[in-house]
Parts: sequence; C-alpha cells; structure tokens
Amino acid sequence: MSFVWIAVTLLGVFGVLNLVVGVSNDAVNFLHAAIGSRVARRRVIYWIAGIGILIGAFLASGMMEVARKGVINPQSFQFAELMVVFLAVMITDIILIDSFNTLRFPTSTTIALVFELLGGALAISFIKSKSSALEAVPVNQLINTDRTFIIIAGLVLSIFLAFIVGIIVQFVTRLFFTFKHRGRFKILSPVLGGVAITAIFFLIFKKAMGGILFDELGLNSWINLYMPEILITILAGTTFLFLFVGLSFNVDIPRLVVFFGTFALALSFAANDLVNFIGVPLTGIESFKLFQESGLSDPSGFSLEFLNDDLIRKDALEDMVHFIVFLGAAIVMIVTLFYSRKAKGVTDTEVHLGRQSVGYERFEPSYLSRIIVRNFLSFHRRVVAGLPVWVTRFMNSRYDRKNLDKTAGSEDGMVYFDTIRAVVNLVVASLLISLGTYLRFPLSTTFVVFMVAMGTSLADQAWGRESAVYRISGVLSILGGWFFTACMAFVGAFVLTLLIWWGGWPIVLTLTGIMGYVLYRTTRYYREQLEEQHHLIEEEQEEVHNSLEWLLTTGGERIRRHLLEASKVYLLSVQGFIDEDKKQLHEACDKALVLEQLASSTKSELFLAFTKLPDDSMDSGYFFVQALDYLTELGESMKNIANPLYAHVDNHHKGLFESQKRDLIALLDETSAFFNYLIHLEKEQRFDLLPDVIKKQTYLISFLEELSMHQIRRIKSGEGRTRVNLIFMEILAETKSMFLYSINLLKAHRDFVKKVKLSLDEDENS
Repeated sequence: MSFVWIAVTLLGVFGVLNLVVGVSNDAVNFLHAAIGSRVARRRVIYWIAGIGILIGAFLASGMMEVARKGVINPQSFQFAELMVVFLAVMITDIILIDSFNTLRFPTSTTIALVFELLGGALAISFIKSKSSALEAVPVNQLINTDRTFIIIAGLVLSIFLAFIVGIIVQFVTRLFFTFKHRGRFKILSPVLGGVAITAIFFLIFKKAMGGILFDELGLNSWINLYMPEILITILAGTTFLFLFVGLSFNVDIPRLVVFFGTFALALSFAANDLVNFIGVPLTGIESFKLFQESGLSDPSGFSLEFLNDDLIRKDALEDMVHFIVFLGAAIVMIVTLFYSRKAKGVTDTEVHLGRQSVGYERFEPSYLSRIIVRNFLSFHRRVVAGLPVWVTRFMNSRYDRKNLDKTAGSEDGMVYFDTIRAVVNLVVASLLISLGTYLRFPLSTTFVVFMVAMGTSLADQAWGRESAVYRISGVLSILGGWFFTACMAFVGAFVLTLLIWWGGWPIVLTLTGIMGYVLYRTTRYYREQLEEQHHLIEEEQEEVHNSLEWLLTTGGERIRRHLLEASKVYLLSVQGFIDEDKKQLHEACDKALVLEQLASSTKSELFLAFTKLPDDSMDSGYFFVQALDYLTELGESMKNIANPLYAHVDNHHKGLFESQKRDLIALLDETSAFFNYLIHLEKEQRFDLLPDVIKKQTYLISFLEELSMHQIRRIKSGEGRTRVNLIFMEILAETKSMFLYSINLLKAHRDFVKKVKLSLDEDENS
C-alpha cells in the first residue's frame, strides 16, 4: 500500500514537470509562424497563444482517453501494475523530452507517449508470462494493437502528407501574391483571408466538439447540423470585415490572419497534446481515487475496467478536481511559455531552418543531404529545360525579390519570412490537424507543423544553393530524432518498468533522484551553450546595417570579441597540454569550433552589410575585405593549435618534459599580455600605438625563434620523443602565425576606420 501512495504522489509531481518540459518543446508548433514573420513582439504573441491554451485545456478531456485505453487495455492490468507502468512512462518522458529541449530539437510528445506506453505494457507482459518467448506473451490482452497501429500509421503518414501539401499550397499562393504583396491585392487578400479564417474556425469547431464544453452548452448537435451554413456565414463576414479594414485603414490582412491562427493552433495544441503531459498522471490519480472509494485493502483485487468508460470526458467540468487540474495545467503551460529558455531555443531552430535569408547555419552538411541536393538540382534543370520559355519567365517574375518590401515587425527589425508564408503554414497545418481530429487519432502536431513549414520553405526558394545542404541536413537530423524518440521511449519505459517492478519504491526514489540530476545537468549545459553560441544566431537588422557608422561600431566589437575568444582558446590549449588535462583541451576544441563559426558568421554579416552601402563607400572595401580574411585566418590558427594537442593527450601519448613546459609557460605569459594589449588598443581606438605593438610582435617572433633553437638543441642531444617534439614545434609555428594575423587584422581595421572617417568628414563638409 505504501508503494501506491508513493506512486500517486510522484505522478502528481511528474505531471507538473512534464508540462514544463513538454510545452518547452511543443510551443514551437503554434509560435513558429508568428515569430518567424514577426507580426508583433514576442510577449504579445505569447499572450495571444496563452489565451488559446487556456481555452484549449478545457477541450482536452476527450483526448484523455488515449492515456486510459488508446494504447493499453486497462482491464488486463492490476492496479499496482498500472502504477508501475505509469511511473516508468513519466520518468522516461521527462528525461527524453528534456534532452531534446537541450539540443533545441522539436520532437513529438505524442509518439513519445505512445511508445512509452507500449514499452511499459510489453514489460508487464513479460513479467506476467514468466517467459522471454514473444509468442508466449499475452500482448493482445494488454495492448490495444489495432488502435496502436492506426495511431502510428497516422503519425508516419502525416510527415509526408504535410510536407507535400505545404509545397503545393505555398507554390500556388506565391504565384498569386509574389513577394511584393504589401499594399496590393485589395480584393484578393480579404477573400483569401476570409478563407483562411474559415479554415481555422473549422479547426476550432472540431476541437471544441471533441471536448465536453460544447456538450455542456448543447451546441454539438446544432453545429453538426448547420456546419456548412456556419462556415459560409463566417467566410462572408470575415471577408467583408477584411475588405472594410483593408480599404479604409490599409491594414495588413495576412498579419491579422497570423494573429488568429496562432490563437487557434495554441488552442488545438492544448486540446490535442495535453494528454501527452498529464493524461498518465490524471489516469493514475483517478484510479487511486476510485480505489480509495471502493474500500478494498488489496490493490491486486481492484478492477480497472472503469477506465474503458469516458469518465473524465463526462465529469471534466462537473467535478471540481478535474476543473482545477485542467485550469492548473493551463496556467503552468502559459507560465512556461513566457519564461522557458529552452522553448525559445527549440522555436529558433525551426524558424532558422525555414528563414528566407542566408547566414549562420547550425547544422553541418551530411553525405545524404549532398546527394539529395545534387539529384534535386539535376531534376530541376531537366524540368526547366522541358518547360516553355514564357512559363519559366513568368515563374521567375513571381519569385522576384529585388527591391523587396521591408517589414520591421519587431524590435530588432528581422523578419525570417513574410506573412503570406506564415498564413499558409497556419492554414495548412490547421486543416490537417482538423482532419486528424475528425479521424479520431492523436495526430502529432509537431510532425504536421514542422513538415508544413519545411515544405513551404522549399516552395518559397528559402533553400537556395547557398543554404540547401545545411537546411536539408537539419531537417534530416530532426526526422532522425523523431525515430530516435520512438526507439528510446519504448526501450526506456520497458527497462524502467522492469526495474521498478523488481526494485519497488527504493528504485522509484532512486530513479527520481537520477531524473532530477539529469534535469539539473541539462539545464546547466544549455546555459553554457547559450553563452557560447548566442553571437552565432543571425539577427540582421536591415535598417541599421545600411550605415558606415554601424560598420565602424560593430566591426570593432566583433574584432575585440574575436581576439578575446582567441586568447581564451590559446590559454586553454597550451595550459591544458602542459597539465595533460583532457577536459580542458576538449573545452578548447569546442571553443575553437565556436570561434571558427563566429568568424564565418561575422564575415557573412559584415560583408552583407558592406555590400548594401552606397557606391561612394566602396573605396574602403579593400581594407574591409582584408580585415575579414585575417579574422578567418586567426580562427583557423586557433583550431590548428587546439585539435592536435587534444588528439595527442586523448591518444595517451607521452607528455612534455620539464624544459619544454618551462618554455611554454613563458610563451603563454607573453602571449596573454600581447592579446590583452591588442584588445585594449582596439577598444580605445588607439591606432597611434600600433608601432609599439609591432615592436612587441617583433620581440615575440624573435622569442619564438629562440625557443625553436632550444628545441633543436634538445632534439640533437637526443632528449625528448618524436611525437611531443613535433607537437612542440607545431605550437611555435602556429603561435607565430597567430601573431602575424593579429597585427595584420588590426592594421587592416585601422586603415578601414581611417578611410571611413575620411569619407564621413567629406560628407559632412559637402
């Protein structure tokens, strides 16, 4: 009996934790379109989504049956067995989803729940059968196999269907509206806006009729009977309203649709996916409540047949406990929406994969992504060659982005894609989710929204020759993560169910402690990653970038940051090599990789900004390009230092001998002082002190030559070992290159600053 009390208490705690980690991952499904098109500030978008979540939570009662009887047959379980499965499912789910949040990967909480329940139920089957032979396991008695296969088939089908439909609808829509739609299409925009709102209302009706709210209000039968008339009325009313505000106040109709669509998808998310977070704890608590009322003392004699009834659906609003649970769940989800850093990270991953502009790409190209791009380009060339010239000319004109209208919809002025694509994302996703609701299986909102967004990105030519291999590699990584979710959910729940069954409540408490430690470590790791990589995320400010003043300020900041990070990498690398500290060297390699990515991102950002300047600013271009090249070379030197040193220690080769350590310690002191002086000079813009820095550089190079001579004498005397001698000489060579690149970088930036200031002075005088 003590185990049951512990299980029920922990299920309540796990439910709250699962809400937090689940919403952190699934928030991208309804925030993606609004944040990507920047229709408003983030907090405004969050409030709109929060209202949808609050309403949708009370429409989720119908979907709670999935946790009760959608995957398992509850009447075949004993009460204690069900508690064991539920504990294993919740621990697995929290750890698994939080891991994906830490990696900033959107995944499916629906497929995680389904496969966790399958794994837990199968483990109980093995326990009951006392056999490992699959044919001896009464699987059909414990698992609702027919329903499970329908759910899985629907999930897999939704991936391909959403992607293809997204491509087709976006392609046709773009042919109509082009990229220059603002202020145009005074009649067409209201009509299509009305169609979009009607489609979204259809989604809301389907979700509402899936819950108890419309039953209580007596609206279900009435809406079913007059659905066509209701939708036609909504279409006519919204079209007229959009036509009026568009002609009278020049309102951007797609922007209004995005607002409403965000609300509807948030409502749909809460109605459809809340079961993934609290369905299992709510079922466990409900079972415990009825067990207490039964008066039985032995849990094994308590029948779970009642779980086949729609108890939650019937009593969701009448039972104050259920009402408080749904209200509390909505509040937790809304608070998480506002304050979860991981939710923002997952959203940024999906938005950046679909953004229209090029820049820093998080994912590295894979062999498969290269093959896909190569074959697609070959196919595209054959299709274009077979089309009439006037057709290709027409399509190219519709996709023309020259003199594109700029929309500053946020505080930083960055718009990842326009409101037309955002509307397509919302409407197509809404219709597909409505279809899933109509067919009565828990469609993965993540699968649908993500694949629709990727399909519209492809159709919108957001995946160009410069970015396609990176974007496709990212999509493939996330797709692989979805299948990994299914496997790990199944295996994790299976193993934990066995452990909890055999170990009892001590194992439960141990696993809870492990789960807490994992959450702590992933949160700490995530914060460290944010600190290292927040500069790599592209936040291009279109309006500000068109000025020389911005280039002067930002260029100096980027160079100082680069010099500072380079000095950190050098210190970690050399000191780690001296101490044979593998952990420190691994950190140096990670920072060197980030530095290389930072150099690439900075180079792309500054070069793009420079190309947008007026022609009379091009005289300084030579020095500007030089500075960017030296920035890249400096990052390459850091990588060439860190990686070989880490490999040497990682392979357990013999370390430095004492005289080499003394030489490197002296070099490290000199190098640190040199970098500190460079950073100070750049910060204060004291380019008049460059001759002093050059003298210091000359001294350091002569010091390196002296250390090289010491090493040559050691080699001739037979002291040391071949591998460590080679590594030592490589350090000296790369350090020399690092000194040269640093000074040349500063010289090029000095010349650029002088040229720009001269140009600005001439403009003021004229």
